[in-house]
Amino acid sequence: MRVRPFLLSLVLGLVMASGPADAGMDEVPPESLGPGAVERTWERAHFYVPANANPLGTGVLGGPRDLVSVARALDGLAKGLPRPVVVYLHGCGGFGNSGSTNAGMLAEAGFVVVAPDSFARPSRVRTCDSKTHSRAGPKGIYKNVIAWRLEELDRALIGLKDFSWVDWNNIFLFGHSQGSNAVASYPGRAFKGRIMSGTRCSTGYRGPAEEPALAVYSENDPWRKGRPIKCLDYVGTTGMQVLGLTGNLHVVAKDPAAKARMLEFLERLITR
Repeated sequence: MRVRPFLLSLVLGLVMASGPADAGMDEVPPESLGPGAVERTWERAHFYVPANANPLGTGVLGGPRDLVSVARALDGLAKGLPRPVVVYLHGCGGFGNSGSTNAGMLAEAGFVVVAPDSFARPSRVRTCDSKTHSRAGPKGIYKNVIAWRLEELDRALIGLKDFSWVDWNNIFLFGHSQGSNAVASYPGRAFKGRIMSGTRCSTGYRGPAEEPALAVYSENDPWRKGRPIKCLDYVGTTGMQVLGLTGNLHVVAKDPAAKARMLEFLERLITR
């Protein structure tokens, strides 16, 4: 599978951030932008490893990559067989509890999870209010934020080349909430499949038409506010599948049926 060069990602970010999407950029601290800021998102990425890769023997292990136990586990992976990997893009509030839930689910299923930290960018603006379940921050900034997330994704792909344990035949993409829109916007062919959780594909879908994709949402998700599920527009013309849940969960991995469906989706795509 071909990984796009980091430079191409920066160009894509500039294209997405041009024209009307420049709205709000005058409120973004300059230190949040550029290659140095993107590099920090990789340096402070979260890694989750399966229980059988945890040298402490305490089950699934996860945390920032510079955590001693995590660094030790990553070193240990180099002594074994290649591992399937999921690149995870967190929501608008950061990795947090939703990241722990999603990454933990994936690591329990045998995947190594790699999650760049968008809030490692210096002075990174916040773009949502979790109390009101609404957007916040500079007006019109959202398209730029998605461009930033794509930069972070490409940096993670380049960083994974440094690890001998990555199974490049089994690499997947998973995004939650805001991260799901970045996943939906990624046009590259680096992944075998992608999952979007807590999503409605509000910014559209640009994945390769032949690539399997799964979008999962809850009917009464408070972030949805009754707005249409645009993911449904891509069923039949792309590899998009959509699972709608009753209830109001935003972190859909907490729903047993959704969890089973997402893991089944990945399992069917793995090459043994």
